[in-house]
Amino acid sequence: MGRRLKKKVLFFSLFIIILVFMDYWLDQELNPHYPLQYSEVFHPKVNADVIIIGASHATHGINPKYLESEHLKVYNFSLNGAGPTFYLNWYNKIFRQYYRRPLYVIYVVHWGMFDEEFAQRKLEQDSSYFPFHFLLKEFRAIKTLKTLALNRFAFIRERKQLTHRLFGKHPEVYLLSRYYNGFIPYERKGNLEKEKNVKPRNSRAQIRAFEELLDDFEKNKIQVIFVVVPGYLPVRSASDISESMELIHKIAEKRGISFLDYETERKTSINTNPSLFSDWIHLNEKGSDVFSKLLKSDLEFLLKQKEAKEGAPPT
Repeated sequence: MGRRLKKKVLFFSLFIIILVFMDYWLDQELNPHYPLQYSEVFHPKVNADVIIIGASHATHGINPKYLESEHLKVYNFSLNGAGPTFYLNWYNKIFRQYYRRPLYVIYVVHWGMFDEEFAQRKLEQDSSYFPFHFLLKEFRAIKTLKTLALNRFAFIRERKQLTHRLFGKHPEVYLLSRYYNGFIPYERKGNLEKEKNVKPRNSRAQIRAFEELLDDFEKNKIQVIFVVVPGYLPVRSASDISESMELIHKIAEKRGISFLDYETERKTSINTNPSLFSDWIHLNEKGSDVFSKLLKSDLEFLLKQKEAKEGAPPT
């Protein structure tokens, strides 16, 4: 073997070793609830009667243990940044194929759910959580093939986090020890004093996907309940969210969907208590405990009313 070739082989070997090390190091999960939620949907253990879907405000805001009863199992499948286009794919490609049909879906809606900047998550970006047989099936879609493949490698998937992981601080914001059926507490000290001027831009694609998903639930005889998790009201303007909230209320009214809105119609002391929030959108563990207990009470009353009027949901 020539000297130049030996150098090339050595360089290539070192390069591969560095990539393998980087992939192992970057593959340390920063969102410990994601693999657990995907494990449940692909390999069910809880087999929930009621599922919760939504974005991060739902993941960290509703604890299923407070909604459960002896004969009613609940699982929170909410994922950070997940909007209607994500859940339309998730439901039809994964949930319907691998999970039992639930009696109810608690859809945690939000004034930012139709904005592409809030709802950035795409199903193919989660390919690292897919079992191999499902991944192979998804490879048939040419449009998403590149993203599916590249996101299996941590050094590509987490490349934007490299600088932060090397030089940033890493406080534990997700309390894995308190994880329960998809819920995980989110603990940080956010700025609850500065006013937020955020007006969402509603995407037609997200609205269309939302309507399609609701159609699918109806076809499969799954009852839907809309819930809005309380936000911290003193720092946001009601006018910024009015258009989005009116749209969600119109959809609920048109479809006859029950709606528990703790952001506008059902304001409580939670909305103005800074000790219950990690930031202006997310409840902390204490806040999620308080809200989940309130939600359980309101859901029990709502379901009693529905059963008296319509009868029990089909099993």
